[in-house]
Amino acid sequence: MKFIIVITILIVGTYQLMPMPKQYIKGSKSIKIINQCGIQFTNAQQYPEHVIELLRHYHQLMTSKNQCNFEMSLNFNLKNQGALKFHISLQNDEQLYWVNKTQQEAYILKIDEYLNIQIDAHNHWGLARALDTVHQLTENDKIEFLPLIIEDEPAYTYRGVMVDTARHFLPLKTLERTIDALAINKMNVMHWHITDDESFPLLLTNYSRITHTSKYSENEYYTKSDVSYLIEYASIRGVQIIPEIDSPAHVQSWGRNISDLENIILNCGSSVKQYGQFDPTLDLTYEVVKSVLQDLSDMFSKVQFVHFGGDEAIKSCYNQRPSIQEFMNKNGIADYIELQTYYRQRQKNIWKNEIKSKKRIAYWYNKDDKLPAEDDDIIHWWGSTEELELVSNRTNDFILSDYHPLYLDIGVGNAFGNPYQTYQTWKDIYKWTPKAPEGFKGKIIGGEAPLWGETNNENTHFQRLFIRSSILGDTLWNPFSKQSEKFYEFADRLGQMEDRMNKYGFPVSPFTHDYCKRHTKICFPILYTEQEQSVEQQHKFKEL
Repeated sequence: MKFIIVITILIVGTYQLMPMPKQYIKGSKSIKIINQCGIQFTNAQQYPEHVIELLRHYHQLMTSKNQCNFEMSLNFNLKNQGALKFHISLQNDEQLYWVNKTQQEAYILKIDEYLNIQIDAHNHWGLARALDTVHQLTENDKIEFLPLIIEDEPAYTYRGVMVDTARHFLPLKTLERTIDALAINKMNVMHWHITDDESFPLLLTNYSRITHTSKYSENEYYTKSDVSYLIEYASIRGVQIIPEIDSPAHVQSWGRNISDLENIILNCGSSVKQYGQFDPTLDLTYEVVKSVLQDLSDMFSKVQFVHFGGDEAIKSCYNQRPSIQEFMNKNGIADYIELQTYYRQRQKNIWKNEIKSKKRIAYWYNKDDKLPAEDDDIIHWWGSTEELELVSNRTNDFILSDYHPLYLDIGVGNAFGNPYQTYQTWKDIYKWTPKAPEGFKGKIIGGEAPLWGETNNENTHFQRLFIRSSILGDTLWNPFSKQSEKFYEFADRLGQMEDRMNKYGFPVSPFTHDYCKRHTKICFPILYTEQEQSVEQQHKFKEL
């Protein structure tokens, strides 16, 4: 069947879907959903449990205004008039914990004038995306422009956010709800920055003292069962977990007040002993690292890859121990870059050859990082997209987290109450699009908005994370939508997403006041007025 891309503007302008689907054809009829509790799923008995739980999740969302019985929806009745009737076809009903191809989240959705809904997808991840589209289409208890056919597929496989549980502990329920929020934005990654200098809130097997001496209160840590639960919860909703244990810097919590481990930590640049990095010359360092990585491998056996951090090691910190320089001289290590490379190679050898994990590893990189990257390493780029030309010869997979505008914590002050960069608004994120420089040999697999936790806790979490991350999800699913819609149409869609998230209990930040939300053509006729463009150009000039 041939799909007409041009009509996307008309149909999405009416439905205000977010993100915008790839292709549409539409009819002219509007059908009211009379029986909201009459949702039916054909052949539901043949579905495995994870598919049933996904259907249960979206049934709850689509019937949230009513007290509807999910079990009744599994008893299909073709005579159930005025209700949604789902016919679902999956090529593969195996439970997946990640995807690595955009086709794995593709779906075809057909809705006729009798509210028969046909969904064709490769797996339950594609089904989750289709159900989310149906959910948005039916929010007002009617569907416009039937019959309708949507053919949809994301532009990028990796569409995520990063949460930080080291600076403030985030309860398990907050992480659950974060996964729910990602799913209704068609985002599919929760990068979990678990540990840092301040705390190590993951209960370890052999070194539980690290957890207990650094936790903020008696129960503020995660167990292996918590991790397993989260991974399953996320998988059902089409979200993958990427765990991060950062080193060799950001490790002060590994040795705090533990007499036999204090020596592996170099306390750097702070009289309050808040920052630490490993002494990479000690055998004990690698004994502890191996034990921690074994726990990481055991707990996160179902994830696609792991994140080893690897950023912001302070070179001058190594100067405080003469033994480090002696080690370097003895082993032919010329400088501190080579010393960090030595640590990374030993860490990777432990992961691949001793623990025998086959999972790939991601590392933070920006223009200042000179460390080598092996071909199968994933480069998590926190420089600017424009600076990718500096690493254009690297053939790695890249995740983009541009410091400006995707860092969601900047502009609200740092942990000590000092100014910290300039706040990045929702317009800043709207302007951003992944773009590889000419001659770039790597592959951009997607992007991520990090929310560092120095001034973020469970009370501010969703306000900081959304609604700006929703815009990133929109871009990474369909970056071409910006080329075909007017800016006020995007503002309409953003307003609908804000209302949607508030409706389901996410206290997200409003993107504008209520007058402009209701009069987007007046407030947002174009991205920037001439006056705003002039101010922006002045800011750029000052930065230069």
